[in-house]
Amino acid sequence: MSGSSISKNSTGNKHLARFSALSLSLLMAGCTTTTTSTTTTTTTTSKSSTAPGAIPSPTGAPGSDSPIQKVESVTPGAYQSVTIDGADLRKGRFAQGKTGGNLVRSIVSSNPATFNYWVAADTTSREMGALMFSGLLDIDPYTGDVVPALAESFTVDPDGVTYTTKLRKGLKWSDGHPITSADVAFTWNTLVNGGYGNSSLRDVTTIEGKSPTVTVVDELTNKFVTPKPFAPFVRQLGMVIAPKHIVEPITKKKDGRKLFNNLWSTEAKPETFITSGMFTLDSYTPSQRVVFKRAKNFYTVGPDSKPLPYLDRITFTIVPDVNTNLLKFKGKEIDITPVRCRDAGDLVPLAKDGNFKLYDFGPSQSSTFIMFNMNQRKDPKTGKPYVDPIKSVWFNDVNFRQAISHGVDRQSIIANYFKGLGDPSFSAQVATSPFFNSQLQPYLRDVTVAKELLKKSGFIWDKDGNLIDKTGHKVEFDLLAAAGGTFADFVCTEFQKNMKELGIKVNFAQVNFNLLAGKINSSLDWQAAFFSLSGGDPLEPNDSANVYKSDSRLHLFDQRLPDTNEKTVVTDARPWEKQIDKLMDQGASTLDKTERKKIYDQVQQILYDQMPFIYLVSPRTIVGVRNTIHNFQPTPISQPASGLHNLEEIWVQ
Repeated sequence: MSGSSISKNSTGNKHLARFSALSLSLLMAGCTTTTTSTTTTTTTTSKSSTAPGAIPSPTGAPGSDSPIQKVESVTPGAYQSVTIDGADLRKGRFAQGKTGGNLVRSIVSSNPATFNYWVAADTTSREMGALMFSGLLDIDPYTGDVVPALAESFTVDPDGVTYTTKLRKGLKWSDGHPITSADVAFTWNTLVNGGYGNSSLRDVTTIEGKSPTVTVVDELTNKFVTPKPFAPFVRQLGMVIAPKHIVEPITKKKDGRKLFNNLWSTEAKPETFITSGMFTLDSYTPSQRVVFKRAKNFYTVGPDSKPLPYLDRITFTIVPDVNTNLLKFKGKEIDITPVRCRDAGDLVPLAKDGNFKLYDFGPSQSSTFIMFNMNQRKDPKTGKPYVDPIKSVWFNDVNFRQAISHGVDRQSIIANYFKGLGDPSFSAQVATSPFFNSQLQPYLRDVTVAKELLKKSGFIWDKDGNLIDKTGHKVEFDLLAAAGGTFADFVCTEFQKNMKELGIKVNFAQVNFNLLAGKINSSLDWQAAFFSLSGGDPLEPNDSANVYKSDSRLHLFDQRLPDTNEKTVVTDARPWEKQIDKLMDQGASTLDKTERKKIYDQVQQILYDQMPFIYLVSPRTIVGVRNTIHNFQPTPISQPASGLHNLEEIWVQ
């Protein structure tokens, strides 16, 4: 409910792409293609063939002994409330568990960048921040509906712009200070609307550039008023809330923004965290582990009316690479982990002795792509262009980008890396979403089409087969990817080979994830990148506004930097960027679902035509789970959390 975030893509599976239906067959398509300078129209005929090394079909019903469980939604019913010692608390929905224990998870290759939820831009940091802070509302992972969390109730007025929330009575921060409507108003008016930390949070809560106004009605009640009807807003009310009595004194200081960015950093002492979530930081040892312990005063209790969570601790083991992660899971050192599709078949015969099952969540909800730095501006500090002007001409040429896309062998990636458990992808919207544009046609790699597109923009080939632009420059660029995973190495090495057939030299290098993210988001000194974004709410397309809108904080292919007040002023948006900006605002303010679908179809079509993101493949999401984990009842919607949507009610034996 807070927009897309940068994925470290550590497993080549969990944080990949959001696309098509569950299938064990490998798409083998032949196609007839016609193109123009700005669009690609493809007719596809497909047939299926079983991929070698593919895992058996996940026919095991939930709770069966099958080593592969297909994830389905079987709702445990609605939440109930209970009053205990004057506090109105939410009652859990699952069977009584046992208190105690430590759930061991993993982080591959990178340390968290921060523990401050509002500052976090990457998936790992955002997830850890969310363990410690709660929001007014939740999304029920069984139904997709909005349900109360910190809030006891919420209403939407007939005018479509006024929302009223009422907090549960008697809630407290971990330091015993009451959670009140003042905390809610401060979080929205200062942190979110003010663009503190990661301004992506503001990007997904504004309509036509305007933020909602939030007022205090009484100690427990807030009124939110959006500038106009804003269809996604009720889901955005799940934004986590900050403790005003702790944070406001910091933001009021002269250098408040900088101080806030350093609040609850990775160097912060655990005792300084004042939280409302189910866990709080216990310890952090860089490159080794992050440990969270049960927090005080969480707003949910179990069937026996005793405080949740059941777990004493959650430990994230930091491992250097995905192969080490797999070995640790096999060795029973990790309880739950995303599993690469390529490893799933090898794990099946080990499931009984290893005391685990594999859960198949279907197609990934995240996206993986190659993109070019299309920035055409100069660095104000040096007066020099961020991107070499010669290369910038290529990167800003739609024929060039389309040619690159036609040159990528997606089927090879699916067959050889994912063992057939995936599909080519050409959009960031998963095909199982009600907002997916089914008119977008996939196509096979076609070097002939790619070369014709390059010729249209004046490219030629020299006697040695090197691609030369119309000013006589050899086409060569640098491609960066995050280190630590085998997927990036495989894909980018294949990409190098594919591009060589087009006469293009690609210089591939892997760098630390945080360094790569810094280049793309801040220093802007990069040429091409292999990158991933984890999706926000899979049922709300406006959660991608922080990526698609030209002034957003994750407009990665042409990142405009914000000013000192975290406001981004765009003066050089391309016509199609302006069109997307307009459509995203229009989609957010349209309440009719059918009309919204038409609008977001147009957004997907523009992105498909212009290809600022060259989407690659959509694997299935497989998660390995030890049978010692109880109350584990995953749903397709809970895929980004590896099925741990009810973490407070998870217990280990």
